[in-house]
Amino acid sequence: MAVLAGPIKTQLPPTLLAALTTLTLLTTTTACSSDKTPKPPKINQAAPKTAAPPLPAASNAPQAPAPVAPPVSESEAKTIAQNYYDQSKKTKSSHDIAGLDQLETGTLLDISKARQQRIIKFGNNIQLAEETAATSDIQVAKPQDGPNGSDRWLLSIGTQRLGSDSRPALGVLRQTQGTGPWKMAFLTFGEVKKTLPGVAQISTVDGTPEIDYGDKICSDFSSSLTEGPTSTTWGASAQKSIQLEKTNKQGLVSVTKGGNVSVRSEALTANHIPAWNTTDGAKLVMCSVKLTSSMTAGPSGTFTVNQSATYENLSGRITTWRNLEIANIGMYAFKVPATGNGPVELIASSGRPYSVDGTSA
Repeated sequence: MAVLAGPIKTQLPPTLLAALTTLTLLTTTTACSSDKTPKPPKINQAAPKTAAPPLPAASNAPQAPAPVAPPVSESEAKTIAQNYYDQSKKTKSSHDIAGLDQLETGTLLDISKARQQRIIKFGNNIQLAEETAATSDIQVAKPQDGPNGSDRWLLSIGTQRLGSDSRPALGVLRQTQGTGPWKMAFLTFGEVKKTLPGVAQISTVDGTPEIDYGDKICSDFSSSLTEGPTSTTWGASAQKSIQLEKTNKQGLVSVTKGGNVSVRSEALTANHIPAWNTTDGAKLVMCSVKLTSSMTAGPSGTFTVNQSATYENLSGRITTWRNLEIANIGMYAFKVPATGNGPVELIASSGRPYSVDGTSA
């Protein structure tokens, strides 16, 4: 399985202009004339002032190029990815929220912190496979180098053991500005006993140095979950996920006993992940989508949510509500074919509870 761990020359946002400082040179000249012969100066008389030397002329010499970040070997890249899985298990089992800052970043860090805060508050009544199962057999392709001052990305695919079965774990780590720790920014899972496509390199826009993040695919999928068809043609696996969300919404209506249910979705593109070219000529696009379900009770004024380990971890022991809002964040990986060569397929996904808020009865 060929997978890329690649730093990329990421274009940073423009820096703020420095404040201008005006330097005022004060020169004092004195002139006097007299018919008398001048007297010699006293011993304690101050020495005459002299004009400040001229400022040096601005140099037009070219700036030296930024130093190149040390390259990461394939062996080192595998160790970096494996270290995340090993350390995150220890950090999450001990509920070390501060320790997560050294292991994760972006949306994934937000999700993990929210879960650990709930565990500390309500107790840990549900174990997640991704936190307890062993992940090994990490595969990466030959890493690429990147200059200091730009983010570097490392994509790996490992094998997560689930009892007698296994599934592929797709993770993308980020090193901010080419220095410091590598942190997991995106993590999702393929289907049991399925494999993921090989990945060659980070995708760019029309052959330019600009990174392709696949934001349109992410926005279209988010809209398809709650609003309806978009310009993107979805394959069977993606359509199944879209239909499942519509079914879930209908189920929530019955829970509210004739109340109101609204669902809104948001593609979290502020923390987007680079798209990657696959070895078979397609493109791998990774998306994070926040799905928020708002529920209001029907004529009875209250509704009951059946207690479960998952739900109890979100809300403690409260089960009866007047209104309730539940947010989940899904991480999805899509295989996007070359233009006009077929539908977009969903090849990996993971849904994680994020938050609960509402008015209890």
